[in-house]
Amino acid sequence: MQESNIPEHHQLIPLEDPTNGWGPRQNTTGKRLFITKEANIFLRNLNTYQQTEVYRAISKLVSDGGYGQASSGFTLKPMFMRSKTDGIAAAGNLNLVYSVNSDKIIISAIGINEKVVGSRRFRWQEKPGLYEIPRVSNTRYHEHSDSADVLALPRSWGGPTPVVEVKTDHAAVNGMLNDLEKATWLMGVHLDTAYWDDHFQDYTLFHNPSQGVVLDLFECMEDKIGSSKVCNQLVAVLLDCQRKGRKIKWVCHSQGGIIFTRAVEKINNMGIRLEGQQVAVHSGGNNKDRAKAAFAQAGIKVVDMDRDSPFDLVPNLAGNNDWSWSTTKRCLRFSLYVFGIGDRPMQTSPHTLPYLSQECSIRHLQLCGRDRAAARVIKEQSRLSGC
Repeated sequence: MQESNIPEHHQLIPLEDPTNGWGPRQNTTGKRLFITKEANIFLRNLNTYQQTEVYRAISKLVSDGGYGQASSGFTLKPMFMRSKTDGIAAAGNLNLVYSVNSDKIIISAIGINEKVVGSRRFRWQEKPGLYEIPRVSNTRYHEHSDSADVLALPRSWGGPTPVVEVKTDHAAVNGMLNDLEKATWLMGVHLDTAYWDDHFQDYTLFHNPSQGVVLDLFECMEDKIGSSKVCNQLVAVLLDCQRKGRKIKWVCHSQGGIIFTRAVEKINNMGIRLEGQQVAVHSGGNNKDRAKAAFAQAGIKVVDMDRDSPFDLVPNLAGNNDWSWSTTKRCLRFSLYVFGIGDRPMQTSPHTLPYLSQECSIRHLQLCGRDRAAARVIKEQSRLSGC
């Protein structure tokens, strides 16, 4: 391949790892590493987590274990154009298209790998990543919504489109036990509630995939005492938004509150502020005092952090915000509703949909034939109000 025959926008430039360099690996393969200008622009636009995954994939190309002289691919098909996918990279989810000749390895294109992003048959096969979600109907969740309105909510948001950066004005981080299909519409509803007057037509979902109850709970604990891979990816997304001057209105639900809080703490430790960002946390599993301190240090505007049902065990107990005996009993009595176990529609859960009011919760319980549970809520409401 002669560089002079390549169109100007495809001209080659040397590619180097900005952190460690490629020197020893270049000597192993005996080749120089190049990238097209177009691919390099795409690479430079990625966030730091994605760039790291790209460089990790490229490092395999310049080693004997990847596409070096000892590999069968080089021996059999030295000019074969192929796709190199890092199936383990959680935030990257990218394809590297490259070619090899006698003295060069050329990265000709980088793009989203459609084979690994998006919904999967089993939710634990889904990968963390960013998706743009369009609004496709005017159905909104409010205090006067009936059961038919609730059933229409999943159809109010369109299919997810994988992206590598946040370009919308609104973004969300979903909680545990959500597959991509559910997170797509549910986080749209939570954003709608948090920023009701914005009437936005699309948003970006930072998808936190579920690995099942046990692993999701382990991930929650990991972010409370350390940091998970998903959290590290969100750190890179937040830094990328700040680097590009994008002021995003965020909402986090359930485990999303834990992930977002820890991500902000890690950025605070870097000495970087996130001024211009806004956040609302709904039914978060995070400790509120810890979150408020982190957000204040980062310069993030807190829009709402108190949209919690008094019957929801996630913010009260799991978030370590209220372990009083009365709260504990109240939350445990409604734990089956939180997890939707048995014949309990999602609108009867004190956790899934945005909490609007006790009156709204009572009405949905009654509409779904849960009169005993509604009576219990009425009794607790009277006790809490001191009547």
